[in-house]
Amino acid sequence: MSSESSLSRPRWAVLVSTVFHPFLMPLYTLCLLFFSDPLLHLYPAAFIYLLVVMLINTMAPAISLYVMYRRGVIDDLDIRSRGQRPLPFLVVLAYYLLTWFVVSGGDNATFVPHIYLGLVVALIAAIGGAVIITRVFKLSMHGMGTGGCLGALVGVQCLHFSPTVSLNMGLILLCGLVGWSRIALGVHTHKEVYAGTLYGFVVVFGVLLGMSTFDPI
Repeated sequence: MSSESSLSRPRWAVLVSTVFHPFLMPLYTLCLLFFSDPLLHLYPAAFIYLLVVMLINTMAPAISLYVMYRRGVIDDLDIRSRGQRPLPFLVVLAYYLLTWFVVSGGDNATFVPHIYLGLVVALIAAIGGAVIITRVFKLSMHGMGTGGCLGALVGVQCLHFSPTVSLNMGLILLCGLVGWSRIALGVHTHKEVYAGTLYGFVVVFGVLLGMSTFDPI
């Protein structure tokens, strides 16, 4: 990318897109779940354990994506080309599958609340579906990240009967701000942002509620 085109990119949009990058959204979601839900707040050890796992799982895909960029596998870190998206998505999917085996294996299955396990499953389902969808349509991953965060919070609130209207409204505004930033940067169209946000919300919300039939916590 030329220096001229870099300077023409709105700084606020670059900042918003960076702070709320899809790799970071699972980490934010985990923190929001723990601090906003009274029941999950009773499991600090499980939260710290998953926080460390999520931190590792945030850095590893980011490093892999940068290596792909440096090696010319992808043209830019935004992966603007739809044809170049399946491989990076598969790499991220592999990391989350590994995360699932780690957090659900052995004693961890009883140590970690089912809601947190459901969050990992929802991430796997969302990314796996995105791998397929991206072959025909360019979903916004930033939209999927913010929509998935909202879906997780609303889903847990429904399960635990603990609605937090102010938090939900804030997340809805965040979805709009992040989507606007992606459009301002010229990475996505309105349709791609709306589709990504709705897709993330529906998948994460649906998986969490579906898994609640096995364990209410």
